[in-house]
Parts: sequence; structure tokens; C-alpha cells
Amino acid sequence: MGTYATTTSLNTLMGGTYTFDTATSLAADKAIAWAEREIDKKLSRRYDVSDFRTTVPPLVTSICEMYSLGLLYQLVSRGGKEMLAQGKALIDSAKADLAEIADGKGDICNTAGSIIPDLLDDGGGAIRSNTSDYTPTFAEDNPLNWRIDSDKLDDIKSDRD
Repeated sequence: MGTYATTTSLNTLMGGTYTFDTATSLAADKAIAWAEREIDKKLSRRYDVSDFRTTVPPLVTSICEMYSLGLLYQLVSRGGKEMLAQGKALIDSAKADLAEIADGKGDICNTAGSIIPDLLDDGGGAIRSNTSDYTPTFAEDNPLNWRIDSDKLDDIKSDRD
């Protein structure tokens, strides 16, 4: 059983189109676990997702149900085009919602309707950094420019005084 969604909620959302036997329940548990990991991966750059383990925001529950239901449809489809298409549509919708939130174009509210603050807005002074978009200055990272600049110390002298 997951934290953000449950097999019972998925069974309800499927509307009786599929019988939840032991194998289907296990597949649903697996789909929920996969969806929760993806949600945590996307939202952890912006939120402290460990807080979601105690009080799950309603939007996170909705996204997890949508994502895991899409995964479950794909797992139990047995190649049926309708279920595969519906699963893909649900997954795409959940991924779009996650991307919007992760990019700061949307927010998550708690159960009282208040916006949950970002990691950097919590006043704790957290600093997060990622150098994947690092742009080298003055092409110093280019091996063709690996030579000593005779004027470099003179250029930065005023900053060192």
C-alpha cells in the first residue's frame, strides 16, 4: 500500500472495469510505488517531500492516483489498445502536472488550502546548486586555452587589495 494513493482508490477509479484479485492488487501496489518515486523525484527539487509522508497534499494524491492508474492500465491491458491509450493519456497528464509544479508554474497547497513553501522559501537558508548548466568563463575549460595568462594577476589586482 502506498502513501500517496491506495489500491482501494485505484479500484474505485477503475469503476468496476477490472476485478482486483491478488495479482491485480500486487500490480496496483507496484504501480503506486513507481508513481510515488517519480513524483518524489520531480518535486524534491522544490519541496521537502519527506513532509508529504505525514500529511499528503490533496494535489499530490490526485497526481499519484492519475499516474499510478495509468501505469496499472498499461500493466493489466494485455495489449488492449483502449487501455494502453487511456494509460498513456493519464501518465502524460500526470507528467505535465508534475513538470508544471517542478518548473514553478504551479504550486501545491496543503489540506487547509495554504500554499506549501518551497525549500528556499522556508527561511532555513537552504542552498541548492546544480552545475549542469555551468557556463565556463573566458573559455578556461577549453583545453586549447590552457596556458598562463600573463595579465591575469594584474587584471584582478584591485579585487585582491
